[in-house]
Amino acid sequence: MISLLEIFRKREISIRSYNVCKENNINSIRDLKQYYFKHKHFLKFKNCGKKSNIELKEICNKYQEEYVYDREPEISKVNSLKKIIPDLTRVQREVINSFILVNTNSLSVRSKNAISLHLKGNLKIKNFAEQILFSDDFTVKKIKNVGAKCIPEIEIYISKIKDFLTEVSQSIDEKRLVSLKNNFLIQRTFSISKIPSEILESESIFLLTDFLLNQNALYNETHTIIVKKAFKIYQNQKDLTLDQIAEDINLTRERVRQIKLVCLENLFNKLLFTQNFTDDLYQKYNIDINSNQLEIDNEIVDIINNTNNTNLSREFITYILFAYLWDKFSLIGEIEDVLQPRYFNDRNRHNWKSFYLIEKEIVKEIDFNALANDIENRINDRIVESYSFNFKSYLSKFLTNNNIEILDIAFPIGEKMINDEFELYLDLDENLIFKRNTKKQAHEYAYEALEHLGKPSKVKEIFEKVLELYPNYDTDEFKVRVSMKRKNGFVPIGRKSVFGLKKWEKELDNFKGGTIRHIVKEYLSQFAEPKHIFEITNYVLKYRPKSNQYSILQNLKLDESGLYIFYKGSHIGLSTKKYTEAHIKSASIDKSVRKSWEERFDDLLNFAQIEKRLPYSNGVSEKEIKLYRWLNVQKSKINKGKFNDNKTNKINNLINKFPSINGKRRSNSNEKYGELITFVKSNFRLPSASKNGEENLYHFFYKQRKLFDKDKLETLEETQFIEVAKLLQNFKYENKRN
Repeated sequence: MISLLEIFRKREISIRSYNVCKENNINSIRDLKQYYFKHKHFLKFKNCGKKSNIELKEICNKYQEEYVYDREPEISKVNSLKKIIPDLTRVQREVINSFILVNTNSLSVRSKNAISLHLKGNLKIKNFAEQILFSDDFTVKKIKNVGAKCIPEIEIYISKIKDFLTEVSQSIDEKRLVSLKNNFLIQRTFSISKIPSEILESESIFLLTDFLLNQNALYNETHTIIVKKAFKIYQNQKDLTLDQIAEDINLTRERVRQIKLVCLENLFNKLLFTQNFTDDLYQKYNIDINSNQLEIDNEIVDIINNTNNTNLSREFITYILFAYLWDKFSLIGEIEDVLQPRYFNDRNRHNWKSFYLIEKEIVKEIDFNALANDIENRINDRIVESYSFNFKSYLSKFLTNNNIEILDIAFPIGEKMINDEFELYLDLDENLIFKRNTKKQAHEYAYEALEHLGKPSKVKEIFEKVLELYPNYDTDEFKVRVSMKRKNGFVPIGRKSVFGLKKWEKELDNFKGGTIRHIVKEYLSQFAEPKHIFEITNYVLKYRPKSNQYSILQNLKLDESGLYIFYKGSHIGLSTKKYTEAHIKSASIDKSVRKSWEERFDDLLNFAQIEKRLPYSNGVSEKEIKLYRWLNVQKSKINKGKFNDNKTNKINNLINKFPSINGKRRSNSNEKYGELITFVKSNFRLPSASKNGEENLYHFFYKQRKLFDKDKLETLEETQFIEVAKLLQNFKYENKRN
């Protein structure tokens, strides 16, 4: 006879009508027809309304003939299952266990929780049979927390498992069983009706992932398009910017960025589904999962792609393996660095080129991220002289539990990592060498030239000696002059473009660098009382024998810093020291000696050569403002005809050499980008804040980068900014190739 459960499963009656029948002990069509024949309606049933009454009548009218139920009685079926289950093979049990798991997960939340509680979380076929199929007192109604609405759903769920168990027990073809299990898993999880047999039978996690991605099963269609365009999924994939992707799929740049971020965060969980498959990695691809590290090189990538007829990238293949083997291996390497193109690096950490799959127990003992960050910091620092570490000793710095024994195992892993990430290689004594990364600076050439000259020399002499020592070195007198700064070990000798080496102050007698004022300051700082000009002169003449007392005195009087204090009796002291009241300051100081016109013009000329422009009137130093005012006075005198031809020609030639200005700072991003791009093409690097003449361009780039990170650049500016980034990437790539 036909049960009402079958009718309900065929959706011929509603759940309300089904529940009405169950509550009134009507379990089959025969029971229903007997009641109807006797009472002519079902309104006396508890909770039966007009709609259910009409629906049940229609069922009675539909099933007029006598039906013979061709299945074995329930008790016979149970006995049959008791014989079947002990004889199931391992593969058959796995298939049935997967079927139970997936069907349980597809139940409503309340039904799923009730079944899980009843089975105490053990969904294996053995426990399922003992607790449900073979239990004499089991009924769905007795399951804790099961309501009337859940009963039909759970009855159908149990019936499905019984039928599937019988079907699987009759199949001994292992390949068919695997295909059956995989087909069911994929269909139930992703609602895909047609799945190629090669995917079901091969159990390839790579073929499966490629299939699911192309079927929009991992993400919806729009998200899948963004994933394929934004991440390194395939080999030889073109790197696209957010703007290019947004234009391709008709979304805003910000919306594409948001979707990309969500997809990246969810990728690992999406790929965990591969763990339901049993891919023979060693047999197929020669990947030994018993090793300490899985090295996925280009040869293995080719084997995987050729075997599965795919075109997956090395990065994506490694990440699939990580999701598949995550219980045994840890992933070293940031997914944001490796799986997507980056135009600019994070300055606060190492930016990874590749993924590394390392056994979890090793990762617990060694902090490989800290190792990479430390090496990154070292090679990015200016290394003036090469130095080295014994690699094993260096690696011990990154032990997390002081387990020295792990170093022998971690050694080859760390070595492989520094080879691939930094192109650093150990020497024959297993030392890690950090080589000098700075080119010979301009000041180093000048320093060497002065050492050869052996005495304070004029800039011209130093320049000529540099060319003599290095005939192929491209420089000029001006570059040599600006390189000789105190911080680089040089000291000026007066104000006549004569320089010496600071180390000579300790090595040579009667040598002292700096101006006469500096020498006087050093001398006066040694005493508690002011000194007579005669004593000061005698001290200065040791180091500046061509000077004289009058010249020294006038030099000090012209100082505008207020450092020197003049007392009666030709005594001089320092404003930074406190003297006794016995010393009386002079009433007036003769500052009649001023800079000549030629000296002022030389100051202006030096400024223009260094800054590559004429002085500004505001937002700059007081010294530059004075030069600006002096230049305007000269232009006014020229207009009034108060200058001779010589001075007029000098001023006009200087003005014509540099662009005209209105005295105020101007910043045009388009012009600045042109200047920045020209600089990068010429120097193969970004401007530096610490290099003379590059400061302004560096500050412009720094501000533009901040705006780019905050997504606040205009479209044209953003395009130009990315162009700069690509130039830098191309230079870096060419350097590696060479």
